[in-house]
Amino acid sequence: MKRILSKFTFWLPAIVWILIVILESTLFKIHELFYLVSAFIPFLSLMIIVYFAVIYAVKRSKRNKLVFLTVLVISLVKYTDHWVSFRTSAPENGIELNVLTWNVQRLGALSSSQVSATNLKQLSMTLNSSKADVVVIQEISKRQTFQLIDYLIMDSKNMQWSNYYPGSKGGLAILLLEDNDWSLSNKQITDLPPSWKCVYSELKHRTGQKVNVFGVHIAPPKVTDFEVRKATKKVLLGKRSGIKNILRRYVRQAKIQTKQVDKINNLVSKFNDPTIVAGDFNTTCQLPLHRELRENLNDTWLKGGFGIGATRYWAGVFPFRIDYIYATKNIEITTTNIGKSEFSDHNPVISKLFIKEPKL
Repeated sequence: MKRILSKFTFWLPAIVWILIVILESTLFKIHELFYLVSAFIPFLSLMIIVYFAVIYAVKRSKRNKLVFLTVLVISLVKYTDHWVSFRTSAPENGIELNVLTWNVQRLGALSSSQVSATNLKQLSMTLNSSKADVVVIQEISKRQTFQLIDYLIMDSKNMQWSNYYPGSKGGLAILLLEDNDWSLSNKQITDLPPSWKCVYSELKHRTGQKVNVFGVHIAPPKVTDFEVRKATKKVLLGKRSGIKNILRRYVRQAKIQTKQVDKINNLVSKFNDPTIVAGDFNTTCQLPLHRELRENLNDTWLKGGFGIGATRYWAGVFPFRIDYIYATKNIEITTTNIGKSEFSDHNPVISKLFIKEPKL
C-alpha cells in the first residue's frame, strides 16, 4: 500500500500537469471556466519544477532525474518567448515612435482628492521623463485628463478622451506628447459590446506616414481577491453559493471580453496603415483571445521584453501581465520595458517602435 501511494504522489502531479499543458487549447473550447485555470498555469509549472527538483535532490535516481529534466524542458519550451527576446535592431530608414500605456486607477481620486492632486503631478513628471511620443491611459476622468495636459503644457488638440460607458466618470485617453514630428487627427469613439467604448486616433508624421492608435480597456472580470477569500471561507463551512456566484460572474465577463477583442481584431484587420492597440486587457496572454490577436499583431513584450513582464499583482502576490501594446507586423519592435508605479496597482508598459518611412 505504501509503495502504491508513493508512485501515486510521484506520477499524478506530472501526468496532470502535462495533460493540462498539452490540452490547454482544447480545454478553452469546452468552457470559459478554464480561462481562470489558464491564468495560474505558469505558477503551477513553477511548483511542478520545484516539486521534482526537491525529489531529485533527495534521491538522485535516473528516474527522478529524467522526470525533472522532462518537466524542465517542457516548461522552457512553453515559455521561451518570455525569456528569449526576439527584439530587432532599429531600421536605418525607420520613423521612431515610443508608445506608453498605463492604467492610472483614477489617480487615487476615489479615496482622496488630495492624494489625486499629488498623484497627478507625479504622473505628469513620469510622462515627461518617459520619452514617450504617444500615451494611452486607462481609468482617468475627463477632468483629470484636462488637468494633466495643463501640467504637460499640451495643446488640447493633441488629446482624445472617452468615458467607458454613458454616465461613467472614468475613461480612456490618448495623448500626443511629442508633436514636433507627429500630429493627432481623425479622433473617434468606437463602441464595444455590450455598452463599452474604446478610443481611436490617427497619428500623422511630417513625412506623410500614418499610424492608427487604439486605446482599449477590456471589461474587467469583476472578481476581487477579497471576494475570493470570503467565498473560500464559506466553502470551508459547507456553503457553496458564494463561489458559484463568483464563477458565474467570471464566465459572463469572459464571454464579454472575447466579444470585445473580436470586434477590435476585426477593425484592425481592415486597416492598411501600421496600427497599434494598447491598453489594459484584464486577461493573461495564455487565453485564446490573445492568441487570436497574435495572428495579426505582435505582442511588443514578447518581441522586445524579457521575463514575466508583470504589470499587476493579484492579491498583492501573484504577478500577472494584463497590460499590453500590440503592433501590426509592419512595425519593428526594438525594446519594451515595464515601468514602476507609486500610485496605481498597474505598472506602465513602454515600447520603442519603428515604422518604415513611406516611399516618396
